Amino acid sequence: MTRIFISLMFALLLTGTASAASERDVVVTIKPLHSLVQGVMGDTGEATLLIEGAQSLHGFSLKPSQVKYLQKARIVFYVDETMESFLKTALDSLPEGVHKVPFARLPGIELLERREGGAWDEHDHDHGHSHTHEHDEEHKHAHEDEHDHKHGDTHNHGEGAEHGLEEDNLHIWLDPEIAQKIVLVVAEELAELYPENRGIYIANAETMTARLVEMDAELAEKLAPVQDQPYVVLHDAYPYFERRYNLMAVGSLTLDPEAPASAKKLKDIRAKLKETSARCIFREPQFDDRLVRTAAEGLDIKFGTLDPLGADIEPGEDLYFSLLNRLANNVADCLGK
Repeated sequence: MTRIFISLMFALLLTGTASAASERDVVVTIKPLHSLVQGVMGDTGEATLLIEGAQSLHGFSLKPSQVKYLQKARIVFYVDETMESFLKTALDSLPEGVHKVPFARLPGIELLERREGGAWDEHDHDHGHSHTHEHDEEHKHAHEDEHDHKHGDTHNHGEGAEHGLEEDNLHIWLDPEIAQKIVLVVAEELAELYPENRGIYIANAETMTARLVEMDAELAEKLAPVQDQPYVVLHDAYPYFERRYNLMAVGSLTLDPEAPASAKKLKDIRAKLKETSARCIFREPQFDDRLVRTAAEGLDIKFGTLDPLGADIEPGEDLYFSLLNRLANNVADCLGK
């Protein structure tokens, strides 16, 4: 009986160590990525989220407390410093050995070209050119080499790449298939840092992947009836969602939602709305909708809302699923007859 008791106590101590190992050591920039990371971590720890509430990536700047989170982190998950430009200086000043994982630079992630604000032509309807990172093989081998290094060596995906991603659209998280790849990378990265939790991360990643596959099929069925219905968005934040579900966006009001649209682009958008008999124009909760209302003035068109970040959704592993279901519901409702 004593031996059994000691064994149980030892097991509990190990469990406690595993649960506390990654507390506050994992930092993630935006809610959707935080959701995927937290889903893999499960009960082993709590990832720190940098951008909370209804804050937007556009014009965001780090608070001193957030810089401290980064300085104390063992790993930072983000899209790319081209997207989260507020990270650039902070990342450069991180202590040696911090793992930096920019998901947009992972091998196998197919990036789409950024589309300008205004009306899009037929080429743009097909979401522009797409390409995988041109250094995929190089990065793959570098990644494998880094995993052979002793624990604690500097670990950066994509570091030293010869080109930036300024011409690419980086809203990659809105494609559930890409989310599956992200989940697998998160499990791999966390298992390297916390090998005692490897089994938990693998099991959680499998659960998250199964949920993503199931949701993907449900969203495809839900959006199939509106695939041929044209619409306009505030800014080009949804091409990966459009590509995944064969949707038909015909333009965006602006490249940067915090910058005013030119009179010419507004004129072009209004002409496109009339030409295509677009059913809906989508605003975003993080930004004033005056530009949307100006573009639609006098036209027989519905207003919808799309949110790429989940402004009012509670952070956590379920946020990603709530976010994409809401996107699909809002698109289907606004474009449906």
